[in-house]
Amino acid sequence: METRHDLRRQDRQACNHNVTVMWRDPGGQEKFVQAKALDICATGLRLQMPEALSRQTYVALNATKLGLVGHASVRHCTRIVGSKFTVGVEFTAGLHWTPKD
Repeated sequence: METRHDLRRQDRQACNHNVTVMWRDPGGQEKFVQAKALDICATGLRLQMPEALSRQTYVALNATKLGLVGHASVRHCTRIVGSKFTVGVEFTAGLHWTPKD
């Protein structure tokens, strides 16, 4: 069995919260979706989304239950079941998540 090499700098915590994700598509049109947060760490988030996003796409995030409002950059995007995708984003512009005890 092959082991995946994990390049994450921090451990992620599982979560199940809604996140509003906003970005501009290649044609310049603004796009908005409700995504599901799958896991989170201080510097990033993994989302389940109905659309694929290209690497290095900048997105705006709004997840009030997670205390997140800010920007991130897409690091990877992988198709999962059917027409769903997992999208890993890295926070930018000073955005940082701190777990609540």
